[in-house]
Amino acid sequence: MQNKSIRILLVDDHAIFRQGLSALFARIPEFTVVGEAGDGREAVDKAMTLSPDVILMDIMMPVMDGIASMQRIKALKPTIEVVMLTMYQNESYQREAFAAGARGYLLKDCGFEEVALAVRHAAKGDYYICGPLGKDMVAEYVQPLLSAQKPGGVMTQREREIARLIADGYSSKEAAEILNISVKTAETHRAAIMKKLGARNIADIVKYCIRNQMVEI
Repeated sequence: MQNKSIRILLVDDHAIFRQGLSALFARIPEFTVVGEAGDGREAVDKAMTLSPDVILMDIMMPVMDGIASMQRIKALKPTIEVVMLTMYQNESYQREAFAAGARGYLLKDCGFEEVALAVRHAAKGDYYICGPLGKDMVAEYVQPLLSAQKPGGVMTQREREIARLIADGYSSKEAAEILNISVKTAETHRAAIMKKLGARNIADIVKYCIRNQMVEI
């Protein structure tokens, strides 16, 4: 993501809220708002035609709610990442959102800097929950989902970075320090890599990285 802007689709049923976010993102060169949608069904259509990197989406919307919309989008284009931006501080909504494929969960009373941070995390394939307990909560919400994940699937940018570090001999703790993420997050990504590659051990990750020229030998 260093060489191109992060393409964002804004989805909320309040036009003035979308316009305000769009104006704030426009101030930062690394972001490009490629479109807006006012309901979940329109979000699906816009996501298919615009192919954003990250969607910022409300939960409660007319026609189709945010979680149902995200499920449809992830089924059609799994590489599109979604961050939920909502007024509902509700644990059941959080669990539903992550189970449906969300990368982040933000409350609308957070500042724009945190919104931008969450989008950056999502674009790299990281998880983000607002608040001081976010890093620990990510591991709690996401780890159970990994057990149900089947082999296959495209690795995210962050997972590729961690795979390369693992192949170079770094531990999860060392990779976390290099990438400035928590150890729990690094371990979550490592588990996802193992699942996606169908890897039995670290040697299988090393072999994958060598075959795909991700590391030098």
